[in-house]
Amino acid sequence: MSARVLATGSLAVLLLSGAVPVLAQVKVSVSPVVAAPVRQTLQLPGNVVSPQSSALATRVEGHVEALLVEAGDRVAQGQPLLTLDGTLGRLELERLQHSLREAEHVHRDSQRLAKEAETLAGVQSVSQSKYRSQVAQAAINEAKLEQLKAAVAIQREHIGRHTLTAPFDGVVTGRQTERGQWVGANTAVLRLVQTDRLRVDVDVPERLHGLIAPGQTVTVAFGDGEAVEASVERVVPSSDPVSRTFPVHVALPNPQGLWMPGMSARVVFALAPGSEDDAKQVPADAVERRADGSARVWVVRPANGGNGGGTVARPVAVRTGRHAGDRIEVTSPEIRAGDAVVVRGNEGLRPDQPIIPVPASDSMAPGAATSGKVG
Repeated sequence: MSARVLATGSLAVLLLSGAVPVLAQVKVSVSPVVAAPVRQTLQLPGNVVSPQSSALATRVEGHVEALLVEAGDRVAQGQPLLTLDGTLGRLELERLQHSLREAEHVHRDSQRLAKEAETLAGVQSVSQSKYRSQVAQAAINEAKLEQLKAAVAIQREHIGRHTLTAPFDGVVTGRQTERGQWVGANTAVLRLVQTDRLRVDVDVPERLHGLIAPGQTVTVAFGDGEAVEASVERVVPSSDPVSRTFPVHVALPNPQGLWMPGMSARVVFALAPGSEDDAKQVPADAVERRADGSARVWVVRPANGGNGGGTVARPVAVRTGRHAGDRIEVTSPEIRAGDAVVVRGNEGLRPDQPIIPVPASDSMAPGAATSGKVG
């Protein structure tokens, strides 16, 4: 029998018996499956603003007697900043105080006379009419006394308004008057800005409404590379119909005065993870997209049930979820945390193909979580 006949017969035997040619062993890079949902991050530009910025004005008119601060000075709440000439006001207060003391003497004397009239009326030594007149006079003098007390209080308040004090802690950023200048009531003379507690205003795309809430921790980064943790103070429920964004206010403590209003910043929001309880994350390179729209990964499994036969790659269909950087969520009942998936060399793999798994240099330790930017 010729060699051609023997070869043809052998091939027929293989085909009839269902035997499959042995696949060649290949080296692949693998990475572990991590039992953690992907956390996405959102980075947006923001502006540092002051929650309190006031143009301070005097409440009375007068000549500026003294300017007690300069632009750039840090002041405390209640600290005097400017005084107006209050000479006439102090003289008027002195006059009213003299009148008040006089009224006190008159009032005491009228009370004495009314009490005496009451006693004499009891023994009918004075007419009831005179008694009632003395009582009425005492009441009139008491009313005059109270009026003068109110006038003194008003004048003291008027004099107090000649001194402009800081309504809150802050920094003087502007001065619009000079010593000796006449200023009218409600004329702005100084600008005061709060700096120990600032705010970053951010416009967030409306599609992310509901993913950001007050109290949420964020990272605020500045141009010099410095970053600080802060928290969302307020989410304003109002969308801009043009930009399709809504405002978010981030509280920025600034006790050391490191930042100032007007600076630009980048705010990084950590969005909530996916809702899949069984979600795992793998490198994006591990996911193989197929023409029908499905996705699969190649999982490392022991060959022949683990009886010393080496390892093989087996395809597992997965459902993909959120992306973050080079990581992606996958869900499948056939994948467990700690499984190894092929990230390089998965092109052209065949089911149960023998492999030599090599850990990928950029593999992630099981249990860790990654973050990425939302595109």
